[in-house]
Amino acid sequence: MANEIRTANPDPARTVVAATHADPAEEAGDDDAFESLRLAYQGVGGLALGDDLARLLEDRDRGDYVSLARLIASNRVFGFEWQHGFWIPMFQFDLSDLSARRGLRQVLGEMSAGIDGWRLAAWFVAPNARLTQGRPVDLLDTRLADVLRAARADRFVVAG
Repeated sequence: MANEIRTANPDPARTVVAATHADPAEEAGDDDAFESLRLAYQGVGGLALGDDLARLLEDRDRGDYVSLARLIASNRVFGFEWQHGFWIPMFQFDLSDLSARRGLRQVLGEMSAGIDGWRLAAWFVAPNARLTQGRPVDLLDTRLADVLRAARADRFVVAG
């Protein structure tokens, strides 16, 4: 299945638990934290394994492993490790052509210094008081300036 991405299939019967923890090392093996993120991202493209996304980029002539690594290294997209895989929230891509979404780089620039992928992933899908309980992931296209302000304000809180 060269044109498909394996995504984390949500199980709606499971209870959503908080996806943030004080210790990032603990998160790397926390099934409940991953399940929570998986459920939270289901309506905005899901989560994809980096290897599968790289193959899909190549199949669609949008890049390859190296170009995906460059997107991550240049802070245009982010991901996190879980069970020996690197998972990427797909909201970061326009699913019609797999281009990186506009505006996201600015938000990541505000948030990513010293913040690991788990915490970034949790921040994007958590209701945010600065956004009237809206989730940053849902407001990127319509309220980018507000999301940027929330990212600036939350950076120190999220970093711990």
